Amino acid sequence: MPWSPRCRPVPERPRPPAATPLWRVWASALALLASSAALAGPAYPEALRPVQDQALDDPAAAVALADATLDTLDSESRFWRLLGKAAAYTLIDQPSAAQRSVDEARARLGRVPAATPRHHLWLEAFAIGAQFRTEDSASLIPRSVELRRAAAALADEYLLCEIAAGDLFLLRDTHALDEAWRVAEETERCGRKLGLLHLETNALIAMGSMAGTLTGKAPTDSYFERALEVLGAQPARFQRGWIEWERGNMLTRQGQGEKAARSFETSLARSREIGDAAGEAIVTLDLAALRLSQDEPQRVLELVRGVLPGVQGTEAPVRLASARGLLIEALTRLKRAEVLQEIDKARALDNMVLPPLERARLAQRVADGYASQGLHREAYAELKRATQAVSQSQQSVRDTQVLRLQARYEIARREAEVADLRHRAEADRLALKAREAQQQALWAALVALVGLLAFAFWLGARALRRRRQLADLVMRDDLTGMPNRRAILAFAQEQFRLCRKLDMPLSIAVVDLDHFKQVNDRGGHAAGDRVLRAFAQAASEVLRGQERLGRYGGDEWLLVMPGTGMEEITMIFERLRHQLAAQAVHGLPHPHGITLSMGAAALRDTFESVEALVDEADRQLYRAKAEGRNTLRHASADERSGAAHSGALEAEPDRNPVAVSA
Repeated sequence: MPWSPRCRPVPERPRPPAATPLWRVWASALALLASSAALAGPAYPEALRPVQDQALDDPAAAVALADATLDTLDSESRFWRLLGKAAAYTLIDQPSAAQRSVDEARARLGRVPAATPRHHLWLEAFAIGAQFRTEDSASLIPRSVELRRAAAALADEYLLCEIAAGDLFLLRDTHALDEAWRVAEETERCGRKLGLLHLETNALIAMGSMAGTLTGKAPTDSYFERALEVLGAQPARFQRGWIEWERGNMLTRQGQGEKAARSFETSLARSREIGDAAGEAIVTLDLAALRLSQDEPQRVLELVRGVLPGVQGTEAPVRLASARGLLIEALTRLKRAEVLQEIDKARALDNMVLPPLERARLAQRVADGYASQGLHREAYAELKRATQAVSQSQQSVRDTQVLRLQARYEIARREAEVADLRHRAEADRLALKAREAQQQALWAALVALVGLLAFAFWLGARALRRRRQLADLVMRDDLTGMPNRRAILAFAQEQFRLCRKLDMPLSIAVVDLDHFKQVNDRGGHAAGDRVLRAFAQAASEVLRGQERLGRYGGDEWLLVMPGTGMEEITMIFERLRHQLAAQAVHGLPHPHGITLSMGAAALRDTFESVEALVDEADRQLYRAKAEGRNTLRHASADERSGAAHSGALEAEPDRNPVAVSA
């Protein structure tokens, strides 16, 4: 994972690449391919995998893991471990350390007797990743395109997937979003196929951040949820923090300020858990920008000044410029004279290399600061600087597009030349075999047969897909989109059999919306439908991936929870109850006062069928309703005596009827 996805590239200290000339690497790769065409594709480097997996949770711990094991490995394994170390350094925003690790890996490769072109191509991929923060992305794109072409000759799927992930972030940074989306889909597919969690989730997170900008894409949040599903039970605190950070930025763009703030706070908590100071600074600055948009300048001062010491000691002037700019704008809004002192501090950034757009943003804020103190001549001069920086930024984008097109044109031209040589060789081969007409006819017949079989397979797959679509419609509730009675009972039956076979816990609950008839009587069936949909939405936001809720009938729902013991039911009920209370329902006042009752039962030997388990949960629901509603009643078993007893969670008594607006 040689990319630092949460960091923007900053061309601070450009350094010429010290890699082996790619045309030589490519030529060697072609020679190697010709001599080993019959061999299977290379496997993922085993010495690299532990560091990559650890970096999902804590990149600093990944660096420590690499250092702790270097002396115990042979030369080749040390090479791979150093590449993993470089990737981890990039994630924690230490590009200089990442470059040193790449240089160490290059020196180590010279001591590997069995080094192949594959090793050099992997090294080049991680070298580009290490320079992502310190060089202009436009200058790295031609190298990456050439690297991909050379790697294609080796048929190394793992390397090609790593290269695709790098292309994704380079294209995003140069605003080529359509191409970036195509590469993101490619990266997500290969990451899933090869079991590379870091690449699959990186692609999904990037797609989530771009979906709101491009047309015809799924809802942005769906990509973040898919990334979380892919991570599953993995700790992955760094990756989860990145997801929440991107989600916060997406919600900010959508104007959902408070939800964005909650996502930023969650991301900050993840960064603090692992001591990720760079991540904490990045998220805090974005949170401060959000608070500034909500006209909370005093809060902005507190946030930015809290991370400013750490920002000043990093290798990221863009982040420092952002911090200074936020302080200037906050002081401007507060109309404080100390804004002039902050402007003087920002002047130190004039000698640093900043992207034109960032320089324009800072100049605009400085101009506003001068204007707030009545220094209009100085404000006018800063506005002129901002205008010049914007023009420079636009020109830079145009130049980047030209460079990218030129690089792709050169690659396309070379590929055309190679294709022409291949066509000539094919013509010579056919001329030499012209006398074998009978054999050619046999091959033609075989190709035709394969085509017919492929067509038949396509037709079969298409028919199967249609049948599956129809089956999905049959198993869905039209009103809420949740599984219907047939679907949820089938799922319950399957989990009952599986949990009993594997001796795993299983809990089933029947949920009923309290006083639902009053909603229909007072607000009409349309109001009742909205309440049902609101409950379905609330449940989908709080239930875990293995838990499934289906509409059992009317306002009753069946909740199947494989792997969940009775001791966890209370927590699930509380989450459902609070989420429903917080859910807005059109046509009803807020708070709407709708509550729910739940009866639950856990799997034990006395239940011989899933129907018996559901019946027991239903009996517990009737107890909950009879004892005041808005409560949980459940049945458990004493394993020593076999005597059943009941447990309950009582919420606030349900004494008031539901308030419904006509």
